[in-house]
Amino acid sequence: MKIVTAVTICACLLFFSIDFSQAQQPGDLSSRNRQLAEIWLKDLNLHDTVSLASLYDRDCQLLSPNWEGAKTGQAAVREVYSRYFSSTPDLRHTLTRLLVTDSAAVIEYQSDGTFSHPEKNAPEYMRGKKYSLQNCTILDIRNGKILKQVNYFDQVSFLRQVGFFNQK
Repeated sequence: MKIVTAVTICACLLFFSIDFSQAQQPGDLSSRNRQLAEIWLKDLNLHDTVSLASLYDRDCQLLSPNWEGAKTGQAAVREVYSRYFSSTPDLRHTLTRLLVTDSAAVIEYQSDGTFSHPEKNAPEYMRGKKYSLQNCTILDIRNGKILKQVNYFDQVSFLRQVGFFNQK
């Protein structure tokens, strides 16, 4: 009886000495992922490509209808967003909806800006055109980093706003 009691006491002491504050609960992950999504949007509005890239896993993938195939790695994050911020220096993003789980964030937001500095292959008629787009970005999050990002937006709406369909 004394052995059973001693084992029970040791087991209880061991159990209660475990630091459960370090355990990852699903609610904790959702909360952390919400924070990460909010920081992501803040960094977009600050046009801070270095801080933005730090939110991503080093082997991350980015997918968008803007380009063919996936862009890979933190350098690609900096390059993609640098291009957006250079072509549209006044680009602003406004959150419209945020859904978060323990492994993902779905961010709906509006982007507004003026296409002030089109890239070298863009037609000159696009210069100076204002645009407003509804976007949806899905972030796949693992270990506190963005592993995969998929963007969706209406390209036809963008092309309409920058004058593509007005050409003869």
